[in-house]
Amino acid sequence: MNQPRLEIDDLAAVIRESMAAQKNDDPPSGVVQTVSPETDPPHLKLQPEFQPNPDHRYHIYDLLRYHDRVFVQAAYRAVLKRSPDEAESLRDLKRLRSGNLNKVDLLAALRFSPEGRAKGVQLDGLLIPTLIRRLGQLPLLGYFVRLGIALARLPNLIRDQREFGSYLLSKNEQIADFINVTVDRLQTISDRQRDIEKRQVNFESVASSYFDDLKERINDARADITALRFRLGDLADPQLNALYVALEDRFRGTRTEIIERFREYLPYIKEQAPVIDLGCGRGEWLELLHVNGIEARGVDTNSIQVEQCRARGFDATEQDLLVYLQSKPDESAGAITGFHIIEHLPFRALIDLLNEVMRVLRPGGIAIFETPNPENIVVGSNYFYLDPTHRHPLPTELMEFLFKNHGFEEVKLLPLHPWESGRVAGEGELAERFNGYFYGPMDYAIMGRKVGP
Repeated sequence: MNQPRLEIDDLAAVIRESMAAQKNDDPPSGVVQTVSPETDPPHLKLQPEFQPNPDHRYHIYDLLRYHDRVFVQAAYRAVLKRSPDEAESLRDLKRLRSGNLNKVDLLAALRFSPEGRAKGVQLDGLLIPTLIRRLGQLPLLGYFVRLGIALARLPNLIRDQREFGSYLLSKNEQIADFINVTVDRLQTISDRQRDIEKRQVNFESVASSYFDDLKERINDARADITALRFRLGDLADPQLNALYVALEDRFRGTRTEIIERFREYLPYIKEQAPVIDLGCGRGEWLELLHVNGIEARGVDTNSIQVEQCRARGFDATEQDLLVYLQSKPDESAGAITGFHIIEHLPFRALIDLLNEVMRVLRPGGIAIFETPNPENIVVGSNYFYLDPTHRHPLPTELMEFLFKNHGFEEVKLLPLHPWESGRVAGEGELAERFNGYFYGPMDYAIMGRKVGP
């Protein structure tokens, strides 16, 4: 006799509404469609979502339409204006499911609790069902109250039971529709997966063929590089690094001598930091710039010489000169220098180098390259070839043309390092011309500025 009979009226109302809507082929009010449109994933929901009223005023049938866990959530959110915590939810669900508490009891307990009174939510239609529930719980008298109510409601309960069966049937049909849609979707997904697997097999076959071809091309390219290095005498080969270091130590001059020679360039680059030194070698120019407080960094392909620079605390990178310049942003350097480096390059590489130098220099920046002077017959016919990696001498007229052709301004040739001790004694034009051809400047520098604003 303690079964929660009052809430059946609400359930019956929901069922009637659902049945009437089905007759009109419209979804019932408050009942969410269980099968979503074909374009969306199927979604099954048997109870509507609770939406709090802005004025916080409700009738109990606004809440009795919900069941089980959804009802507990709705009751707390409506009456106490908050969701139940986990302990409250578990406790109230257990009491509802056991039959010791019905929905009216829970609504009354929440509304007339100290927290519920403080919230002040208006819940119409609660008072009379609450009083009846309490009368039904009185000793002896409660039994007759419950019996009378049950007898009076018996015809309605029979009708509601029939409608409830129809309601359950409609829900089962909705669930069946949901399952059918889901199965169709799964079949579509399965078909697509099989199609993807077929495409994957085809792709793997094509990719395998492509990579086999790519491997062959890489091997061919490596063979070409090896042959090219052999033809060019490429001293980037690690096996030749130590030999080239010994060669420079033997024929280039002492570190102190080289630093003294480089002092001639300081006036041209004092206001041009940062400086990039291509082919920095043993780092004499980097050292001079460091001593004079000018920011500079060097790059060279010789790993031994790069390590020597780093050991002295200089910023040096082991990399191909052209690749290094190509990695630099536009207009990021104030000066780019290269001492005895351009005579090592093929003509195509020299053109590419000048293009990159022009790009990397900022407006007003300066480029300086020093190279052996072929106008000195001794240099052009002998000393130039002491370095087996030299390709060919670069006449001053050629370098001047290339600088101007690439857009450099204020192009200047600077004769360097005459062989004073070798000059022959004598006066007159013949002696001067002889000394100029044989003992004149052994090197020269070509310099130019990028057009500035």
